[in-house]
Amino acid sequence: MSAGGAVVIGLLVVAAGLAVVRVLRPARLGDRIVAFDLLGSLVTCGILVAAAETGDGILLDLAVVLGLLGFLTSVTVARFIESRSKGGS
Repeated sequence: MSAGGAVVIGLLVVAAGLAVVRVLRPARLGDRIVAFDLLGSLVTCGILVAAAETGDGILLDLAVVLGLLGFLTSVTVARFIESRSKGGS
C-alpha cells in the first residue's frame, strides 16, 4: 500500500471512530441515522481506496451498489421519520 493510501485509510478510520461515538451518545433518532449514513459512506470510500490501490474493477461495482443502497436507506428512513413526526398520517 502506498503512503497516500495509508494516510487516507487512517483518516477514514478516525472519521469512523467519531461516527461510532456519535451513534453511541444519547441523541435524537435523526442524529443517529445521519451517523449511520456517514458510516456507510466511509465504508464505500474505503472500498474505493482499495480499488485504487489494487486496480481491481469489481470493487468499483461494489462501491456503486453500496452507494445506491445507502441512498435508498437514507430516503426510506427520512420518510419514516417524517411520517412519524406528522402523527402517522
